[in-house]
Amino acid sequence: MMRIAAEQKPFAARRLVVFAPLLLCTAFALGLPEVAAAHLTRQQLVGAWRLVRIEYSGANGSTVDPFYQPGSTGMLIYDANGWMSVQIAAPHRPDCEVPVTRPAEGATAADVELKAAAFDTYYAYYGTWDFDAKKSQVTHHVVSSLIPAENGVDYTQQVAIEGRRMIFTTRVGRKGAETIHRKIWERIGTSPQNGG
Repeated sequence: MMRIAAEQKPFAARRLVVFAPLLLCTAFALGLPEVAAAHLTRQQLVGAWRLVRIEYSGANGSTVDPFYQPGSTGMLIYDANGWMSVQIAAPHRPDCEVPVTRPAEGATAADVELKAAAFDTYYAYYGTWDFDAKKSQVTHHVVSSLIPAENGVDYTQQVAIEGRRMIFTTRVGRKGAETIHRKIWERIGTSPQNGG
C-alpha cells in the first residue's frame, strides 16, 4: 500500500505539470481575469495608450457599437500620481472654423447643426483612477466630461495586458444575453514626431 502511494505522487506531479499550462490557456481563452491576469500590476497601466479598435458583441455575434463609430481613434493616459484622461474621435468629423468667442455670437441654424455633429463625433473626460489587482479591474473616477451628466461617475472595467496591448472588457445584461464591450489599446512608446 505504501509503495502504491509513493508511485502515485510522481504521477500526480506529472499530471500537474501537463495540465497546469492547459488550465492557464483555458483561463485566457475564457477571459477569466482572476486566473489569467493574476500578476497584472498598477505600474503596467501607467503611460500613454492609443486606441486600436472597439469591439461590441451580443448573443447573436458582433453588433454595431451604438456610441462610437467604426474606425474611431483615441488616446488614454494614466499617470503614476493617479490622474487619467481619455479622448476618442470618430473618423469623419465635420470641418468647422475655430470660433472667436464661445458661445459663438450670431450662430445660424447651420452652425448649430455643425456644432452638434462635432459634439456627436468626439468623446473625452479626465479624472482619477484606481487599480484593483485582485480583481484585475481599473476604475475611472470622472471629474469632468464632455458629457456633463458623467461628472462624478465611476466607470469600472476588467483589464488585461497582452504584449503591448491593454484590453478593457465590460459586460452588460444577464448571462447568456449579455453584451460584451471591448476596447483594445496599444502602448505608445515615443512621440509621433519621433516615429512612435
